Amino acid sequence: MKNRLIDICCKCRNILFRSKDSICYEEAIDLYDRGQAIIIDVRDKDEYEEGHIQGAINIPVYEIDSKIGTIEKNKSNIIIVYCRTGKRSKMAKRILEEKGYTNIYILYI
Repeated sequence: MKNRLIDICCKCRNILFRSKDSICYEEAIDLYDRGQAIIIDVRDKDEYEEGHIQGAINIPVYEIDSKIGTIEKNKSNIIIVYCRTGKRSKMAKRILEEKGYTNIYILYI
């Protein structure tokens, strides 16, 4: 059922469990594959090592403030953040916006 909702969300661009600052998996991967976005896993290192999206960069949310400048200098480029429940992603999005980044999306899987 969840995959079906994701499919509907991406194909129809309807707002089901999304907001204007969220993105579904298929859209995120498409942007990443075209070189138009970076994907940041904001979970702890141990969680990241257990499994992550291929190509995702691991920056735990408590380190994002100090490390983002070394990963992405252009503050208008697309950054997609994700975690397990969305809580840390929301924190990371807020931190990045406070640093002046303007195209931050939360990945909902």
